[in-house]
Amino acid sequence: METVHAAPVLLFGPMVGYALLAVIAGVSAVGRRSLPPWFWTLSLVALLLVTLQVLVGAGLFLGGTRPRRGLHLLYGALVLAVGLIQYGLRPGGFFRRTFARELTWGEARTVALLSLTQAALIARAWMTGGR
Repeated sequence: METVHAAPVLLFGPMVGYALLAVIAGVSAVGRRSLPPWFWTLSLVALLLVTLQVLVGAGLFLGGTRPRRGLHLLYGALVLAVGLIQYGLRPGGFFRRTFARELTWGEARTVALLSLTQAALIARAWMTGGR
């Protein structure tokens, strides 16, 4: 399981993916355009990779393997939380229905900031997790 948790596709895939999503959303925000429909598909793929990473990491932790720093666990939880928030902001999502009025000022801007935050959290989780 350690090999899976340290697999480059599960680490760098979501990190680069969320950075790319931040750029796409940022360009959409500057151009005052809505996010393209395929954006949400890419976001879901990144979230699935993050979820797999968190599940494998939780399995390792419950099996007795400990990260180099305890902060790694916090970053893992934050990565999953931010991913779920972004998933909830997709069209038809649970947060979208609740906060639709607040998103009218800048859906793309909000999602760009979330994606950038997510990429940074994944990078920090990687920095604190090595043995």
